[in-house]
Amino acid sequence: MGCGCCVTKLLLGGAVLSAILYAWCHFSPEPKVDIVENGWYGSGEWRADDEAIHPYKINVPQKVLDDLKSRLLHSRVSHETLEDSDNFRYGFNTHYLKEVQEYWRSKYDWRKHEAALNAFTQFTTEIEGIQVHFIRSKAASGYKKVLPLLLVHGWPGNVQEFVKLIPILNDPKKHGLDYDFAFEVVAPSIPGYGFSGNPKKTGFSQVECARVFKKLMTRLGFEKFYLQGGDWGAIVTTNLAKMYKENVLALHVNMNGAGSFHGIGLVKAILGSFAPKLFFASPNQANFSIFSLFGMIMAESGYMHIQGTKPDTVGVALNDSPIGLAAYILEKFSSWTNLEFRDLPDGGITKKFTLDEVLTVVTIYWAQGNIVHSQRFYKEYFADIRNQELGKVFCSVPTGHSNFGNEPFDKMPEEVMKHYYNMQFRREHPDGGHFAALELPKTLGGDVFEFIHQQTAPKAKKNPEL
Repeated sequence: MGCGCCVTKLLLGGAVLSAILYAWCHFSPEPKVDIVENGWYGSGEWRADDEAIHPYKINVPQKVLDDLKSRLLHSRVSHETLEDSDNFRYGFNTHYLKEVQEYWRSKYDWRKHEAALNAFTQFTTEIEGIQVHFIRSKAASGYKKVLPLLLVHGWPGNVQEFVKLIPILNDPKKHGLDYDFAFEVVAPSIPGYGFSGNPKKTGFSQVECARVFKKLMTRLGFEKFYLQGGDWGAIVTTNLAKMYKENVLALHVNMNGAGSFHGIGLVKAILGSFAPKLFFASPNQANFSIFSLFGMIMAESGYMHIQGTKPDTVGVALNDSPIGLAAYILEKFSSWTNLEFRDLPDGGITKKFTLDEVLTVVTIYWAQGNIVHSQRFYKEYFADIRNQELGKVFCSVPTGHSNFGNEPFDKMPEEVMKHYYNMQFRREHPDGGHFAALELPKTLGGDVFEFIHQQTAPKAKKNPEL
């Protein structure tokens, strides 16, 4: 009897709290976000950009590759995995790390993957003092329509994530997707990542990046365009869609880019956590709980706290040790692809990727020496309050969402997400994780095509007599 009373009081208390939260959220106005139209992140004082667009080819100096092999040969991996923990629960398993070390040193061929990347047409152009690198891959011939698509990567990725997705977007029929349109893809390297230059001043956040990428698209002649992104790419493209909605035709994400739960969506997420099957129709959210989600984030987000506060300190170590860099990045390719892979001796990395694919991501960071620059993007995110303010602004641009079942950071149910986005399309996938563009490129590409097809197909006219 006493236990029943406690439960009743708990439920009543939760209902009262939710009602208060609902009222507060419902009547709180959206923040007005101060968006400036220009910035300067190059060296020295502001000057006019050189707006010329220059062809670009990747050509890592041989001395960099020789130095990499030498460092791998002499890397000190002296600690041993715990005898009763031969898995990834404490981080990267030392036994498997030694296998990765030897493969990277003696079998991995950077020049092969450099040539594959160079098969894409690439350019650089200066925007706000930064040399912005981008792939511009045109659609195959024979399509009725060619649509411009800005494709944005995240961390710890780079444009290597898109090597299998871009050809599908350029030529869907060749890859078994029956659509009469294709995309001309613009896939930039976020400044501080990949082959772009590095910001020389503080403040280059996801808001600034959205503005720079909008300038890139208009400089290329695209006044209106489509967007797709995951991880930081989802946040940058969501910001762009909110800041410049007149330029954006539609947005597709494979991770929530609105930031954290907030507003009425937060109330619904809390209530739904007690009875998810009652509140949420999605099979992927059948066991949704905002409380267990926070627990997962606490277990998996130590990197975020480091990078969001003192990125330069850990960056020194990662920029000096290739095997340390590999452990740091590839551990994310393990756990973020499927949290259950943490229980495997090899982290399950080669269940979804080849070692070559993921080591190419790592080698780009190593060769360009930009791991610390990429980590600063986290500090800038938390430092720029506009990111949080934009997260509270409703995204009115038509939005599509691919929800992959093993994506640890995309557990927002559709019924919650619609409070943040003008949701026009959502597709659930039982498999697939954080790096969907590299893991399941045809699945992700198919969703993008179906969403945009629905947006561009002629709407049936209603019979006025009905």
